[in-house]
Amino acid sequence: AVAPAAAPSAAAAPSDAEPAPAVASLEPEPVELRRLALRTVHAPAPGLEMAGLRDGPVSVVGGPSALAALVAGKLTGRGVRAETATRVPEGAGAVVHLGGLLDIGSPEEAGQILRDAFRTARSVAPRMEAAGGVFVTVQDTGGDFGLDGREPGRAWLGGLAALTRTAAQEWPDASVKAIDCERGGRDAETVAEAIVEELLEGGPAPEAGLRADGTRLVPCAVEAPAEPGPETTGVGPRSVIVATGGARGVTAAALTDLARTHRPRIALLGRTELVAEPPGASEATDEAALVRLLGEQRTDGTGPAEIRARARAVLAAREVRATLSRLEEAGSPVRYLTVDVRDGEALASALREVREAWGPVTGIVHGAGVLADKRISDKTDEQFDRVMTTKTDGLRALLAATADDPVETICLFSSVAGVFGNAGQCDYAMANAVLDHVASAERARRPDCRVRSIAWGPWHGGMVTPALAERFHRSGVELIPLERGAAAFTTELDAAARDSRIVVMAGDGEAPSYGAGDPPAAHVRVTSATHPYLADHRVADDPVLPLAVVLDWFTGAAGAWRPTSGVPVLRDVRVLDKVTLPGLENEGHRFTVHGRRRAVGPPTGLEAELRNADGAPHFHAVLDFGAAPSEEETWAGPREGDDTERPVCYDGRTLFHGPRFQALRTLRGVGSDGAEATVVGVTGLGWDGTHWQTDPAAVDGALQLALVWADHALGSACLPMAVAECRVHRRGPAADSMRCVVRARKVHDTGARCDVALLDPDGTPRVELLGVELVRRPD
Repeated sequence: AVAPAAAPSAAAAPSDAEPAPAVASLEPEPVELRRLALRTVHAPAPGLEMAGLRDGPVSVVGGPSALAALVAGKLTGRGVRAETATRVPEGAGAVVHLGGLLDIGSPEEAGQILRDAFRTARSVAPRMEAAGGVFVTVQDTGGDFGLDGREPGRAWLGGLAALTRTAAQEWPDASVKAIDCERGGRDAETVAEAIVEELLEGGPAPEAGLRADGTRLVPCAVEAPAEPGPETTGVGPRSVIVATGGARGVTAAALTDLARTHRPRIALLGRTELVAEPPGASEATDEAALVRLLGEQRTDGTGPAEIRARARAVLAAREVRATLSRLEEAGSPVRYLTVDVRDGEALASALREVREAWGPVTGIVHGAGVLADKRISDKTDEQFDRVMTTKTDGLRALLAATADDPVETICLFSSVAGVFGNAGQCDYAMANAVLDHVASAERARRPDCRVRSIAWGPWHGGMVTPALAERFHRSGVELIPLERGAAAFTTELDAAARDSRIVVMAGDGEAPSYGAGDPPAAHVRVTSATHPYLADHRVADDPVLPLAVVLDWFTGAAGAWRPTSGVPVLRDVRVLDKVTLPGLENEGHRFTVHGRRRAVGPPTGLEAELRNADGAPHFHAVLDFGAAPSEEETWAGPREGDDTERPVCYDGRTLFHGPRFQALRTLRGVGSDGAEATVVGVTGLGWDGTHWQTDPAAVDGALQLALVWADHALGSACLPMAVAECRVHRRGPAADSMRCVVRARKVHDTGARCDVALLDPDGTPRVELLGVELVRRPD
């Protein structure tokens, strides 16, 4: 099964492979295929809270009971109501499922955990769909979502993250996260602390891998064109390939291309019985014609439903025979064995036949799969089990039955549904994600074996029916033509074996991430305990939220939304409404960082807003992830003014900042064309916190120097109200003091405009603020 559905459908596909209906009328224009590889990138936590945690009690379910109690207790200790539960309470709006941290002794036990997580998701789905909430799964598959295959026994848990990916597609108003927390011999206290830290500091990142050494990783799909491999792939006329799901549909097309290229011997395994054709059936080319013929030939009391079932069986057998003929014509000897690949004993018996005829098995292609599309809230246990077991139990049986064979090639047909999630296909996504994890484990276990799990985008054929193809076409999703996909399969087996987990999609658009909606929001809770230094940023009686801190939050959210895009340029940063913090010493304040896709402009951009608890926006920025690197600039000090170093006067007029915001240490020249000073950052001022994306204390110091220059140029105190561009060249706090330079641009009646840069001791810009708008402060 290789094609995710665009929307849920009630019917399940045939049980052993994907049929390939004729869709000639929708034959797509030639398209390019994109090849992506699944990797991880290091991503520091943004210091933002997962949205919705404080909206209701958090139910911590599954997993080791002692660990669950610790997670609930630590959340409660930090102001988040949480409790452990053996079952999710009715109407629960926040759930953390720890089942993926249980010890497992077999793939069957892993399957039980996946089933329990699905049932948990189903129990809260109606509430999540209607009102949103929080849903989190936690697993231990090495802290990197199984990519390095270090935990082969735990690879069978890999479907948990795919459940959350699908939940995110079906519950757009919910906050959803998958955490892969490597236990690595750590005690429960340490593991619980890591999980709670991610919930409270990991922000809107939908997935996070937490390694035992403290490294935080996020998975991503990156462009990875196929590289030429060795001269021989190991697949040739003497190879014996065992394939499931290859008798029909897209896997059959892929095997036909492989046969044409390398001519291996191919044993096809499937559940389709090769029933005999009824007399005169050669002229009946579709189901309707066959039903009419069988009805005319009926001599007993066979009913219409049985006649239709028999007609479908005849068509399926006909398709299998056609595949066998095509493979032989392409140059491959072929055998077809009727067997349920999930039945270990029956599979072992079938493979004995293959070995007796051709010798040991050298390659595995697992393409079998079924669909039973329903949203999480409507999916039954039977549908879930059927879809899961065809993929996972089939793979487990194949690996067991070929354990003593000299297998040189393993290729698993997975789906983009497992990588990105897909509405209506939580079971299919989970099953394919298990295949992806097992592929990584098998590659680690068999370094000389070519192992691939190919997450295919939707094909033009297979389980993509004509109606579904039309839906894809209307939504702009390009389909993989059969011939192009088949050729890509052969190319993959010939390519260099750097990555075991590959995505192949049609077209040149962005890989799916959060579906068609906006990226997930994050919360920030501000109190005197979490942000004590804000008490020293008072314009009048109450503390005021500084622009520099908001820039740090926007940068952190951007890294969570697009972890592989680097630090974006923040454009059109505006203070829409001053934020005072009268409750800082008491109940505190809560803000939300919202992101939304841009209706106009570059497709790489997002808009970000900081809103208060009532939803009113206070700060705005455009996050430009596609900005070209800025050219090297020389930031010289002012040509005019006294260049003697002198102390900074925090007199409460121009600079109103208290001790923990006094980042300017010495002034060195203030003139009409600019200013220069020495600045310290969060380290020098003793600010708490380990998740700084920038150095907000130093950035505030840069804006303070702009205020000093504006006062010199205007004779009036000002406030920074906008920044045309914020470019972060080096992330995180500075270790030492920095040189800060202001470059004048314009002075006008209501204020002034300038550029500001923070320069590290080596002269490299750390942060540049271009087009800073300074507005006269009211008396």
